Amino acid sequence: MTELHKIWIEQCEGARGIKERFGLEKALGYLLGEKLLNFVRASDQHPEFAGELPNFVEEVKRLFAPHEIREYLANLRRVGPWGHIGTDEEIAFMRKSGMIDEDPV
Repeated sequence: MTELHKIWIEQCEGARGIKERFGLEKALGYLLGEKLLNFVRASDQHPEFAGELPNFVEEVKRLFAPHEIREYLANLRRVGPWGHIGTDEEIAFMRKSGMIDEDPV
């Protein structure tokens, strides 16, 4: 079993599979817009996560070209698990219905 603060290794592997099956945008949304964001949040409270953060970032840089990361961040509309799986209309409907919280940013 993976130590929780090393979960980023499995998440990066997952991003590789997502990229192959669903494309670059979905992989970036999963890894940067959801998993890395959550890891950064955990790093604020847990030193073991903070210690792994540079390794996680380096692996992200190996997985994606600098221009891919820049383009993703320049066009970012939403983050979190809902940020990369729904359309703008679906997300708006779910927020209005109270199904999901406001944008975590």
